[in-house]
Amino acid sequence: MKIFDACLFGRWQATLTVLLASLFLSGCAATGKAPLESLNYQREEATRQPNLLVLLRGLGADNREFEKQGVIEEIRHLGLPFDVTAPNAHFGYYQAKTFAQRLKEDVIEPARRQGYKQIWLAGFSMGGLGALIYLREHPEDIDGILLTSPFLGWPGIHREIHQAGGVSEWLPEAADPDDWEQMIWGWIGQQDFKTQVPIWLGYGENDILTRAGPPLLATVLPEARVFSTPGNHTIATFKTLFRRHLLTLAKQSQPLPVFLSARGSAASTF
Repeated sequence: MKIFDACLFGRWQATLTVLLASLFLSGCAATGKAPLESLNYQREEATRQPNLLVLLRGLGADNREFEKQGVIEEIRHLGLPFDVTAPNAHFGYYQAKTFAQRLKEDVIEPARRQGYKQIWLAGFSMGGLGALIYLREHPEDIDGILLTSPFLGWPGIHREIHQAGGVSEWLPEAADPDDWEQMIWGWIGQQDFKTQVPIWLGYGENDILTRAGPPLLATVLPEARVFSTPGNHTIATFKTLFRRHLLTLAKQSQPLPVFLSARGSAASTF
């Protein structure tokens, strides 16, 4: 990202916020078709690893960006006992409120049938919100979550929570099925994250988009599972944070991989 002077940076920040708000409130996003298409990456062509890492994209680039940015290769290079899948879970699925259903039916359940023992979600920006939405609805399906600069609402909801004395003290307003901010923060405030599916959180300290969202979430997570780094809402910051997340995966057990027949070995898009 280029370095702007303070005036230009302020205008860029305001423009970005308006554009994103317009998209979230309009119907101009692609619709969420079924099935949810994914790009699948086995660590080795003829070998299925015992675990699966699901990469959830953000609002901007599509699911091909993980391979373009070298994320897939970095995971393979570390020799982690994980295959990877990257569903193209764009904003249309969130807008249609079918994200969790499609992820479960088209990604998670087929993975369990294939024999994957652990399934982890790694969400970036909007995908971080998606990971929490899925955990809220299907906690039994997931073994761990890695959040990278998750988008958790606009500044208004963050101010409300701060003014109430924090996440645990804040109470959502009357239930509104269309108010996803109230829904997700209301759920967060009711959880004991020390005893639930483990969540690791990494975020940029100068992020103009996620603002106070990740630091607020950090207040209810175990301190050892939270970290930050200087940086904005950029791919460079995401990659720095995700490298540390990969160290978390590297600490997981290393059971023997499962050897596949040649017929089922190739990665595919579905």
